[in-house]
Order: sequence, then structure tokens, then C-alpha cells
Amino acid sequence: MNATTRQSIAILSLALAAGSCSTGPRALVVGGDSCDFCRMTIDDLRFGALVLTSKGKLQTFDSIECVASYVAALPEAQQPRGVWVADFDQPTKWLNAREARFLHDVGVRSPMGRDLAAFPPDSSASSLTARFGGSPFGWTELLALVRMPLGTPPLAPRPRGSAPAHAY
Repeated sequence: MNATTRQSIAILSLALAAGSCSTGPRALVVGGDSCDFCRMTIDDLRFGALVLTSKGKLQTFDSIECVASYVAALPEAQQPRGVWVADFDQPTKWLNAREARFLHDVGVRSPMGRDLAAFPPDSSASSLTARFGGSPFGWTELLALVRMPLGTPPLAPRPRGSAPAHAY
């Protein structure tokens, strides 16, 4: 192998390595991606989420309660660079979780049974309440709620007969 070939291979390798580090959200793959918290396969994009870790790794989540539980459990030094949640009405659109509005018990079944949905920050609280019921709340409140013991209202799962055994 001559010097020019080695140099070309080195440049290509560097370009590929640089491209493998993600800096923002990507599309979730239904049936292909799995949740980095509960390990379930992602099957409904309306509840999906992504985290860009402090080390630059992009992680996937099947539900808002999984991503919030994951972030809430991280030490301060490992807080993520970015957290995105799917817009419930436009699941291929990503919302910054720190700015999104959340609703609980919206009458739809989320993958982990806590029925959390995310909406754009400019969504009218009155229109969300009229459409789904409940009261919109923010990321900080969501993190506080997932820190509560399982079964503590208002994030207690509704009885469905097959609630997960682990806490969120």
C-alpha cells in the first residue's frame, strides 16, 4: 500500500468516525430501536424520546416516563446534552423536552401505562385541556413526578392487568 492510499484511508476513517457522533435527534425506527431504560422495542412513535448523553451517545426511549426516569436518575455531572420528545400530534417532529408541555392520562395508552404525551411549548393550555383533560405541566414537574414512588398520584398507572413490575 503506497503513502497516498494510506493517507486516503486515514482521511476516510476520520470522516466516518466524525460522522458517527450524533449532535441532534434522528428518526426512531419502529420495531428496530429499543428503549435504553426498559429495553422494550419501540412500537409507537407518539411517545418516543431521545437523549444525547454527556459523552455524545444518542439513546432511544419508548416512552416519556422512561426518558424522564432515566434523566432524573443521572448524577449532576452526567446530565445529558439534549433531551427530545416526540410531538404527540406530529410524531416525526422532535420537541426539546425542557420546553415541551406534557399531559398525563390523556386517554391513550402509552407503552409504559402512565399515559404521558408531549406537545409543543406554544400549545394553548386551554385547548389541550379541552381536547384531552388534565393540566399541562413542564419538564421540571415531570422529573419531580417520576421521582415519586410508584403508585403515588398523579402518575400512578391506571389498572390494566399487566403493569410493569419495576418502578419508573
